[in-house]
Amino acid sequence: MSSRPNDSKSIMQQLFETKELADCTFLVGEEKLPVKGHKNILSVASPVLREMLKQVNEDHPKIPITDTEPEVFQAVLKYIYTDTVDVNGNIVSDVVTAAKNYQLPGLLKGLDRYIADHLTPKTVLEAYSLVLHTTDSDLKKKCEEIIKTKTKEVLADSSFVEACHDVIEAVLSMEYLDIDSELDLLRAVDRYAKHNSCDETSIRNFLAKIRFLSLLPEEFDKALSTTSLLTATDALGILAHIVFDKSEVQFPSGFSLRKGRNNENLLIPTETGLWEKLKCKIPDIENVLNQAKDAGAVWSATFYFNNLKWKVYIKNERNATGNYLSTNLHCYLENKPATWSCSVFFRTSLKIRGASTDITMRKIWSASRQVTYGQKIITISELLDPNNRCIKDGAVTFEFFISTN
Repeated sequence: MSSRPNDSKSIMQQLFETKELADCTFLVGEEKLPVKGHKNILSVASPVLREMLKQVNEDHPKIPITDTEPEVFQAVLKYIYTDTVDVNGNIVSDVVTAAKNYQLPGLLKGLDRYIADHLTPKTVLEAYSLVLHTTDSDLKKKCEEIIKTKTKEVLADSSFVEACHDVIEAVLSMEYLDIDSELDLLRAVDRYAKHNSCDETSIRNFLAKIRFLSLLPEEFDKALSTTSLLTATDALGILAHIVFDKSEVQFPSGFSLRKGRNNENLLIPTETGLWEKLKCKIPDIENVLNQAKDAGAVWSATFYFNNLKWKVYIKNERNATGNYLSTNLHCYLENKPATWSCSVFFRTSLKIRGASTDITMRKIWSASRQVTYGQKIITISELLDPNNRCIKDGAVTFEFFISTN
């Protein structure tokens, strides 16, 4: 004996599965696969389906659906009947399109949550294309967060060259990407242009987003050896303005005149007396602590000081005396003779209970002994203590001061 459904949800589930009392049929896709449904249920759920059904004056209408594949249409109906978002990565973007076409905002929200839960550097650009032109979307924010924090993985993945032009321009226009320099963006654009045989207008639109003036002369020389996207005239104009900011050589029309590096949200150099001031904001610090246990560390983007490449990294250190957060300074001594050395002064400042706490550090650097130097700043328990007010909106902001002589 079959059991009788005892609630409306079970009834809807049974109607979806058995199509009992169905009074309409949709002929879906090129093969016109018949999919049965119930006019009243579908009319209430979607104004678009209601209009389709109203236009056919038959007891059991048969309505062609040519713009949606059967698997996608079934996912739409399953949501309408059971309030369930049942998709996979192969059809999710098509279901998003169908949800928009059939005006199903609840399904769109469910799809946003599904996509956000399954975002990776490989899938983020496809997801971003779905929400690129929206103004207030949690999924859009999540996509941008992944693009900014895992930029190198996103740029290196094969999905980058498959993305549409609008997405590429949006990525190149973003602030605070986690890149070593603008060379990372130039190499990615070069790959994209070669893969897609881009026209000259598209290429120049991409190049215009890159902050060439933030590069050192030797970096720009390296750029010219790895790409053919820049014309000789463009290259001459850019190099002239890198070397001398008041150069009378014509700078490429439409190209960015910004000199600050794209990653300057992590470290923003501003001259303060004899010291260079660097502001470092670490978002989602609790997640950072989980990722940086024992020997692990979270590195900043590269910044430039005294014509050298530097990085600061935040490290969660455990030892017999406790669990601490430390900040560490590292220098890349490229093309320096073995006899080269300099004294470096490094100070970290962190606001605790609204006041700044400073720790001064000193280290001698040399090409033959390239060692990082750091110091414990605060215990993890003190950092996480809400009474100390170190964390604001999930983030911790450090200030670093660096000087050489």
